[in-house]
Amino acid sequence: MEQRVIRQLPLVELVYRDLKKRIVTGKLSPNAKLGTRELCQYYGTSDTPLKQALHRLVSEGLVEARHHRGMRVKEMTPKDIHESIEARLMIEQYAVAPSLENVRNGGELLPRLDRSLREDEALIAEAEDLGTYSDLAQRELEVSQEFHTLMIAATGNQLIVATYRNIVNHTYFYYQAGLNKTSQAISSLAEHKEILARLRTLDEDGLRRAIREHLRTRERAVTAAFGGRSRPGGA
Repeated sequence: MEQRVIRQLPLVELVYRDLKKRIVTGKLSPNAKLGTRELCQYYGTSDTPLKQALHRLVSEGLVEARHHRGMRVKEMTPKDIHESIEARLMIEQYAVAPSLENVRNGGELLPRLDRSLREDEALIAEAEDLGTYSDLAQRELEVSQEFHTLMIAATGNQLIVATYRNIVNHTYFYYQAGLNKTSQAISSLAEHKEILARLRTLDEDGLRRAIREHLRTRERAVTAAFGGRSRPGGA
């Protein structure tokens, strides 16, 4: 009988995923101190994988390092969300011209965006309810973000791509604020389809408008959650 090989995730990846889940679901609340000693005891690990996981979360904007005060869960404000959207809008508008050029030259952008949309649609259908953060919900967030990143990648500038990835952190607030993530995902998917339609027809003005309206709609949805913000309990 052929031996089955079970591949385990590296320890740093497991710690990173669990910390991220605890932050996103509100089990680790905003401004909660992330003490190295306590977390090492909690995960039964040395501080090296823990620090690697924390620095990864810092790069994603979910954790912040405070001078002489250690690391804490970042508390997102309406100002943070607005600035994140402004930065995204600037980068995405910059990517319009190279994205159109890619399509004109018969590049791979359109097929990749098509595949991204199909996967996102399948994930939404499979999940049925994205209201609870899970591995499936995380994958849907990643695929939804990938749609934008594919267009940014058309610039050919990896520094811009890396910068963009690090500012798309407001999406996790859907879960922190208790928003209806399923309806948000469905709306976002429809907006992505409109962006793709404008790109496919090489409608530059329409493409810029569709991107702008999509990002402003997402900003309004997340910001509105601050009015009726609720958090899950837990420790």
